[in-house]
Amino acid sequence: MISDNTIRKISEIFIGDSKENYYKYKSGPKIVEFFNEYFGFEDVYYSGFPSRWLYTQEKIKELLNNNRFDEFINLILDKRFVMRDNNLSDIEAISRIDNIIEKLNKELSMDEYKLLKINGKYKIISQNKDLKYIGEGGFAKVYESISTRVILKKLKDEFKTDKGIRHRFRREYDLTKSLADLEGIIEVYTFDDSNYSYTMEKGEKSLEDYVNNYNLSDKTKINIIRQLLGIIKEVHNRDIVHRDISPNNILLFKDKFKVCDFGLGKNLDMIHSYRTMGTQGIGQYNYCAPEQLMKLGAGDKRSDVFSLGRLVNFIMTKEPLNNKHFLRRCVEKATSENTDMRYLDAGEFLNDIEAVIVYKKAKGRDAKVRTKIKNNVYDTEVENYIFDLDGMELCKCIIEISNMDSIVLNFIKNDEKRAVETIELIYKYYLEVCHAWEDYDKFGNIAYKLIFNNYTYIIQEMAANILYCTAYSKNRFSMQRKIKSLITSGVDPMIDDILKGNR
Repeated sequence: MISDNTIRKISEIFIGDSKENYYKYKSGPKIVEFFNEYFGFEDVYYSGFPSRWLYTQEKIKELLNNNRFDEFINLILDKRFVMRDNNLSDIEAISRIDNIIEKLNKELSMDEYKLLKINGKYKIISQNKDLKYIGEGGFAKVYESISTRVILKKLKDEFKTDKGIRHRFRREYDLTKSLADLEGIIEVYTFDDSNYSYTMEKGEKSLEDYVNNYNLSDKTKINIIRQLLGIIKEVHNRDIVHRDISPNNILLFKDKFKVCDFGLGKNLDMIHSYRTMGTQGIGQYNYCAPEQLMKLGAGDKRSDVFSLGRLVNFIMTKEPLNNKHFLRRCVEKATSENTDMRYLDAGEFLNDIEAVIVYKKAKGRDAKVRTKIKNNVYDTEVENYIFDLDGMELCKCIIEISNMDSIVLNFIKNDEKRAVETIELIYKYYLEVCHAWEDYDKFGNIAYKLIFNNYTYIIQEMAANILYCTAYSKNRFSMQRKIKSLITSGVDPMIDDILKGNR
């Protein structure tokens, strides 16, 4: 029920007794005339008449009991009524109505009611009955309004006394609102300072659900990647960073995706305080840049680029850490642990992805690249070509193309992660593609050089197994000589055991 105190506040607003002067002052006779004219009362103003606010309060209570309160609210919020009552212009009246609604909602919220506009009409709705719980994050709970289908995000009670968290929650709304002209940003509506909540449009599903529940074509995946990087490109162009990009913070609206949850976002032109609460303050772990795990304030556009790289992996493979796809080179750069090695922003990342897509579609590219490899030329085109190969294709190329073994060693040089992934592919598939005895020598040579050049133990272990297999299981004498030279020169004892057949 709406309390007497709230009804009194509404009465004072309407009769012009509030300090904000939302409506002009109304005398007793004018108030009686209003209720008689619009609601059919037959009251007579007389000497000793009740105080203006008390009379208005009693009339509003009668309207409530007769289910006519919404009728009263719609009348006093009608633009023409407000224009006449306050002698305002059309534009002035619209602004005044917004202020009145904000004030009414502040008073109604004390009784857990709210004023909403549904199908062009205002209605007073019980918040408890109208809100359906959807879920929650670190600081806020999310509800859906049954009556309006909009989403309400509300700061949890335990954080409402924390000034820093309140400031961050408000900044989330303000940042999102500032990007309202961008098509790919979720639309937020109103912020309620009385209970620290705000409303926004409702999406159909998250990107996480969409990718996991559908078998998307490569064309669809690329369209999604282009769309999302294009959105963040525009955000970065305004010197704003998101710092919490993940599939759960991207929502589908028909055939378009929109980015939401700028809770960790910041405007690079401003200095804000920040607060972390474990992983709640640093974004979702698999998508979070390493520097943010150490210190939230270190996040910048390149931190978003890292998250976007992991997002590309997820869209392409359904796994944020799986880069086994043709955009691998771009993702490797985007997700480098060294921030200086990453793309500067989403726009630069998108440009490189577009270049790879063009390259992949180019006619005759395979023949051109194979010629380069035969001539022992290693450049971006060759690198992209290798990135585009799966394990079986890579092993076949090592056998079929002269100098491919040395090109592969160049490909993995100075990049331990890339080296591990590449040797894993070779280790898994090389036996399946070898047919002639000399085929094994190609893989034995790669393995020998990995051990000789003292790569990390995990790489040397796989290489030692390849080299031992080619030397003794396939009885390649040249590989046996290479093993002897390695043992003579000295290798890790565990690698030594593998090369001697003791493991």
